[in-house]
Amino acid sequence: MRENRETVLLVGLLAIISITALVLGVVGLTKSNGASPGEAQPVNVYTSGSSDALTSNERIWMIAIGHYGSNVEYLDEETYTIRGFNPDIVDAVCSIANKNCKLVYDVYGNCWDSNAGQRPRGGQGLMGGWYDGCSGWVQSFDRLLTFSFTKPFMEANKVGMYAKSGSTLSYSDLTNLKVGFSDGWAYDEFCLARYTDIAGSSLRQGQITHFASTERLIEALNSGEIDVIFVSALSQYDSALMRITPSDFENKCLKGGNSVMTRHNNPDFVNWWNDAFDRLVQRGRYDEICKTVSDRHGHIPGRDYTELCIGY
Repeated sequence: MRENRETVLLVGLLAIISITALVLGVVGLTKSNGASPGEAQPVNVYTSGSSDALTSNERIWMIAIGHYGSNVEYLDEETYTIRGFNPDIVDAVCSIANKNCKLVYDVYGNCWDSNAGQRPRGGQGLMGGWYDGCSGWVQSFDRLLTFSFTKPFMEANKVGMYAKSGSTLSYSDLTNLKVGFSDGWAYDEFCLARYTDIAGSSLRQGQITHFASTERLIEALNSGEIDVIFVSALSQYDSALMRITPSDFENKCLKGGNSVMTRHNNPDFVNWWNDAFDRLVQRGRYDEICKTVSDRHGHIPGRDYTELCIGY
């Protein structure tokens, strides 16, 4: 009887030890997975090529863009996205570089700011790190004092001087004339002053007015608020006004073509962009984007690929 009682006690003790060990093992496993009891366990799913897939901590490269109604960049009213040659290049370069790029809309003044009579300067958006770069900006002498640039991917537009239709004004003498400029653009009063062969090219403060849009420039010129405008030779001006400078009018405003403008402390951006752009050209994709620009964006006025693209 005593032996049977001892056997039962031994079996019971072993059962208690086994159950305790099992409970401790489960608790330990739960803690090793980083969850508290009762919480669902995290699930890691591996898929083929996941090393190239976007993760929550992967850098997003923010690139600012505006729109001014030409085939370079315009607002597509149906999709409500910015489209054009400029976005096509950004998409292609970022794809080759395997970078997660996001185009973000902002006004041009937040990339490059200028006020009538004052030296132009970096805009608060780019200077303040709101985004990594501003796409489609020409390399001007003033901008190179403040920012770095990628390799140009687009030929800079011509510069021109316009008056309202029927005007008899000559571009060769601006003495006492009121001149309008597009705010934030490279073609400003400081560039105009480089044309020493034009009488009165160094303007007084009272002769200078900046406007925020092409529409306001055209309106101000036609209303007599200003006498002439000195601007990029866009199709909008050619269709609404009279260009008074010759077709071969020299551009003294630029150091290089349209690029992505970025801060000097962002060399990684410039390096990977330039590498990817070189590969875009080598693979013939740049040539393809150029030659099909009218197929994709021909319903919007603008330059053809021989004027738009580098090397044609």
